[in-house]
Amino acid sequence: MTNVKTYDSLPSSAIDRIVIDTATNKVEVVYKSSDKSYTYSAEDAASFDQQFLAEFDTEDFSVGKFINSNVNSGNLQLLAD
Repeated sequence: MTNVKTYDSLPSSAIDRIVIDTATNKVEVVYKSSDKSYTYSAEDAASFDQQFLAEFDTEDFSVGKFINSNVNSGNLQLLAD
């Protein structure tokens, strides 16, 4: 079983790809505006992944809003390069 899940072709105008690594509790976000990726630590990447997948079922799901709300709430913490 792989610990890394990659989500690309996302329905987002801002975010190109999200990579969730449940083994290291890291979430990588790649924005469309640049090739730079941002790596965040997550308290529980597996539950973050489940929340992310559950959000797809909501009608007005915004990938960017989901990431921002998790950053603002402290669920995702940006790691320094």
